[in-house]
Amino acid sequence: MWLGAGLLVALAAGAATAGWWLLAGVVLAGLLAWLQARHTASSVPPGAQWLLDGARSAARLAGVPLFAAAFAVYLVPRYSALVAACVVLVVTAVDAAGFTLPRPARGWLLGLLLAAAAGLVAACLAIPPAPTVGGTPGFTGAFAAGAVFFPLLARRREGGNEALAKIWWLAGSVAVTLAVCAGALYQIGGVRLGLSRVPVRDLVAAVDGQVIESLLTCAVVIATLPAALDALARARTGFSWRPVASMACGAVAVVGAVLLGPVEALLLAAALALAEVVVASLLTLSARRRDIRAVISLVLALVLLARIPGGHLLLAVVLAAVSAVIRKSARPR
Repeated sequence: MWLGAGLLVALAAGAATAGWWLLAGVVLAGLLAWLQARHTASSVPPGAQWLLDGARSAARLAGVPLFAAAFAVYLVPRYSALVAACVVLVVTAVDAAGFTLPRPARGWLLGLLLAAAAGLVAACLAIPPAPTVGGTPGFTGAFAAGAVFFPLLARRREGGNEALAKIWWLAGSVAVTLAVCAGALYQIGGVRLGLSRVPVRDLVAAVDGQVIESLLTCAVVIATLPAALDALARARTGFSWRPVASMACGAVAVVGAVLLGPVEALLLAAALALAEVVVASLLTLSARRRDIRAVISLVLALVLLARIPGGHLLLAVVLAAVSAVIRKSARPR
């Protein structure tokens, strides 16, 4: 769900800095996501678990304003901030009431999104592209693209021994992302894609997809709302009283939805997701000094973090620190 909802924004954010190097950025994000999935709870010192829990909660919560902003800018762009805040409030109420999307329903929604992605890619390849203008960004743009795509590919289900299933799931996610990005770049080019506020809607218009315009609206709804609900549920996981935790997380997310546009929310989510990897890698190295995966994860995460604007980095550090303090105070004594 995160990938389907995040692509609505990440296509433009990645193309603006990377052009066709966007594809290399997706591969970098997939590599870091695979390395991140190798971290286990046993590799983190028990006394420092609250640090990782805090970074993880902040990274999950960042998805709520991102998906709410994507919903608003695609469906009600004139009142995007107000609509995004309303989406967060609705999602918060649903989560506080104890509703969880059933697993079969998630499977059906995922199938619909995959079918929509396949149809979009097929339409992009079937219709001759319009002439493109503008230069091609340098290869360093791939690192910026990798940063914004990482939170969409990072695995959010902690625990479990299904290592092979995780690898195939991540490989499939990377393949779908590459196909959609390549189709979009082929059809309208990196310049037009990077300047678009609603890249998927512009892509549908470029392939004369007026007939499927209403289907795009449905796809936006079934991608963003379940993703926002999932992000909120994962952010408050571990707290004892669900309604209070949901409302507290929702209050923070409302502020983000009002103040941040889709791209700004994506950059903040990217900074927090990468900060989680940095914390996990450092904690792993403190427990096991010779862990080559942790070293590679740390270096790659820092390289990608260097491509995030300074203001978003500072805000991410503050949010992660506050979340860690809250997690530590909420631990049973």
